[in-house]
Amino acid sequence: IGRPVVFSLAADGEAGVRKVLKMLHDELEIIMALCGCCSLKDITRDHVVIEWDRPRIAPRL
Repeated sequence: IGRPVVFSLAADGEAGVRKVLKMLHDELEIIMALCGCCSLKDITRDHVVIEWDRPRIAPRL
């Protein structure tokens, strides 16, 4: 979250920060709806996939 906020602050000041935070909020709402979550409390560890959780056919070179 840090970089987009800092970049938008540098580019457009407070208005830029408001825009990027609104975008992040809207994206989170869409993602939560697609996952069937109505609130942040509904998000569990099962909803989060991190790099080492994914099975691999071959190791990365």
